Amino acid sequence: MELTRPVVFVITDGSGHTGSSRLATTTAVLERVGATPGSVYGRMSDREIYAAMMRGDQRLFTDLARELSDAFVRLGVREIACDAAEGYNPSHDVCRYIAEAAATLTSASGGTLPGYDFPLVAAPTACPPHLRDRAWTVQLDEGALDRKIAAARGYEEIAGDVDRTLAAYGRAAFLVESLRPFEPMGLEPPGNDPPFYEQHGERQVAAGHYTQVLRFRDHVRPVAAALRALTTVVTP
Repeated sequence: MELTRPVVFVITDGSGHTGSSRLATTTAVLERVGATPGSVYGRMSDREIYAAMMRGDQRLFTDLARELSDAFVRLGVREIACDAAEGYNPSHDVCRYIAEAAATLTSASGGTLPGYDFPLVAAPTACPPHLRDRAWTVQLDEGALDRKIAAARGYEEIAGDVDRTLAAYGRAAFLVESLRPFEPMGLEPPGNDPPFYEQHGERQVAAGHYTQVLRFRDHVRPVAAALRALTTVVTP
């Protein structure tokens, strides 16, 4: 973000089951690096996006893809980057489906909009061998790494996740940022089957945080299918 000063679109406020928004922290990070919030910025809570998936509100997600595509055209966006689909968090995975659909819609309106994703759970250097020659790899210096880790630790709600990730991969792994070119998303779960979030959801329901487990095949796959249908209609 320091290098490109992008426009940043954020679908949810990151509130999780606690209902406490993290958007103010996100805004502070963007201000420090000179990035700009986009027209979609904390549009809904995590509970609201999960509820939309649960009730099968496919239009909410296809409308988001159209809105993002319109913004990309209006802003003259040349590349986009988003969360990778890793089967860890359903919102992250749906973000990836939406971004691919928005990029396809934008390309169909003229020109080509390259898309990239980056891992949030896997090692930051993780990149399939067949994509490495087309990936956008950024080598950080120690000062940039210090700033990145400080920004991550500034999100008090995920401090434990930051510590666990650093312990798993080591500080040096985060000196490299790898943006992998989009490959078309299929309609099978990314990563393990069942995805981690189904297993975690069962624990959350047992703890009383939620009343129903969000499932890939019942709730996420229909969103992916609707977004694929949207781009199939408009693609020549």
